[in-house]
Amino acid sequence: MSKNAIFQYMIVSDAVDARGDIKGWDGTRSSLYKEVASISRKSFEHYAKHIGADHIYSDERVATKGHGCSTSLLHECARIWLDPMFDQYDDVLFVDTDIVVNTKEDIFDHSQSGAEVYGVLESDFVTANGGGYNSWDYKESTYRDFARKFEMHDCPIVPVMPPNRPSKILIMNTGVVIWTKEARLKARKLFDKWEDWCYTGDFHMSIMNDQPYISAQLMKHDFDVETIDQSWNDSPHYATEEKFFDIARFCHYTGGEWKVDMVRHWNDRRFKEMPWERALIP
Repeated sequence: MSKNAIFQYMIVSDAVDARGDIKGWDGTRSSLYKEVASISRKSFEHYAKHIGADHIYSDERVATKGHGCSTSLLHECARIWLDPMFDQYDDVLFVDTDIVVNTKEDIFDHSQSGAEVYGVLESDFVTANGGGYNSWDYKESTYRDFARKFEMHDCPIVPVMPPNRPSKILIMNTGVVIWTKEARLKARKLFDKWEDWCYTGDFHMSIMNDQPYISAQLMKHDFDVETIDQSWNDSPHYATEEKFFDIARFCHYTGGEWKVDMVRHWNDRRFKEMPWERALIP
């Protein structure tokens, strides 16, 4: 029988409060992030018990210990392949702490096909009107920066052609990713150091963070990546609210403004198959 785990982390710093004007209950951005993380943690602890997986939650730097910038916090997910503690598990699901479970189905059922990594490609996201969508559909100068950053690290650029969209860089949304044991050991051996990605070049934070880094490394080292259904990493961005809770299995509230809605939806009991006690801030 497989031994699987779900890993989440939330680390806040003063730099988090300085970024943007979305505020929580005490007037700071970090209080909102802590409340959102508390909700997500409660949700996935319940889900892990239901599907027979371990749930691991961290609020300490391990992979990024000794680093202070807010962008480096996003690379703490590298712990999945760097920390030998995870070697005891067959498959490990990494999940962001702005996601709520909306299903009883076992996501690990998707990791039986023989691929190494499973997730949702952002270029495959579909909006409510059925059109293709790519979250990295930035202005041309930003796209050129992405291409330049990838090329700096000897990573291929993969063009995709969503409906009615120009060719873009292929990016996996790293908020929901299943890593097989084979993939984690391979990444530990082959991946470039996350520090080299995070601190090399003068680019916008969106290019320096974990998502482009992981996507580039998966392509560079020819990992077998399989796309799972968008419903396992769906966002209110892509569907009308009345349909969202019917189709989304994992509800992902990306962006600061959506995190306010996540708290509201939790308190309004909009999610299915969930324990409905209010998530309290530790």
